[in-house]
Amino acid sequence: MPSKVNIAIELADSALAKSILGEFQAIPNVEAVQWFVGMGEKGTTTVKTVPHIIMFDDDPDARAVARRIQLFREKFPLAAYFVVTVNQDPQHIVEVMKAGVAEYLVTPIHTKTLANAVEDVRTRLANGGKIARGSVYSFVSSKGGLGSTVVAANTAYALAQRKEVNVALFDMSLQSGDASVLLDLVPNTTIFDLVKNFHRLDASFLGAAMVNASKGLDFLAAPPNPEDYVDIQPLHVATILELARKLYDHIVVDCPSMSIDERTIEIFKGSEKIFLVIDLSVPAIRNAARLCELLEKDGISLNKVEITANRYIKGGSLSVSEVEKTLGKPLFWLFPNDFKNVISSINKGIPLIKFNPGCPFSKNIMNFVDKLKGPFAQEQFRGVKGLFGRAI
Repeated sequence: MPSKVNIAIELADSALAKSILGEFQAIPNVEAVQWFVGMGEKGTTTVKTVPHIIMFDDDPDARAVARRIQLFREKFPLAAYFVVTVNQDPQHIVEVMKAGVAEYLVTPIHTKTLANAVEDVRTRLANGGKIARGSVYSFVSSKGGLGSTVVAANTAYALAQRKEVNVALFDMSLQSGDASVLLDLVPNTTIFDLVKNFHRLDASFLGAAMVNASKGLDFLAAPPNPEDYVDIQPLHVATILELARKLYDHIVVDCPSMSIDERTIEIFKGSEKIFLVIDLSVPAIRNAARLCELLEKDGISLNKVEITANRYIKGGSLSVSEVEKTLGKPLFWLFPNDFKNVISSINKGIPLIKFNPGCPFSKNIMNFVDKLKGPFAQEQFRGVKGLFGRAI
């Protein structure tokens, strides 16, 4: 890895340039210098070192940004280009990213955002790859109507409540995705836009295409038209997930019910945990057993599969022990039957832990997230307590 990243800042706003120079001083092994407008295009004779990163102003016309980059590339062909802007229009962001910009930085720029962008370039200079750091949790139900999308969306929202954590929710039910309904969103961009511009896809492009759902939580929607599903290939899915792991601390993926194809296999391969959602009914349990067999045949280790039961009611016709005996695997978690509150939150388009944080399901989801973060600390607890407060 290079010992130093050289950065040239060419911004019309001298006060902003000075502020960003100060931010760079806090990042180890970085040397940042200020260029005056137009000086960069004159070539390497105007600077002491060749920059790894060139940071410059945005333009209302994305074509002007492309021309600017072309001029820079004549002298600095290997540099990465950062655009500084106040413009948050999604269409403009996409057009600018297509022009070849590595990072689209909206002011005020947070130090962590700036540091992550620099480290991305540093890593690419070192080995041409990207650091995958985020955890991927995928949710798939053993049959339709079990509420796995509700569980996934609320899990993502709960994870995002933690300090200094960035979370992404991906709707990978590509033909019938409805996670956006639970978040009351009408996304301007979807996974289909990424696929159409796959030749331009990098971490920054992905970040620009994400829709902000709430503080700390971004969302990637399924295609608007079910027929667009056929254009999304396994390579697209794998690449998007790998890029997301560099941008986010946690990625929650809502998968189609009881569906195994080449796309979902790529999701499962990249997942730290696969949460198989059932209820305590014979059809759901039977399908869960079949799904586990399919996963194993496709090379997915069952060690990463955790079975969770939604809408659990104490004293139901099937006991937890009977289900575990049938599946040959312990249940990881029990989500309570809180149907009235869940339906209310769906109709409002608000995750339940935001809509009603004190209800049983919301408290249960927060405990579930705690177990994700520290599985051994709460190894015996599975979300519901029995007699005398003992874990079921």
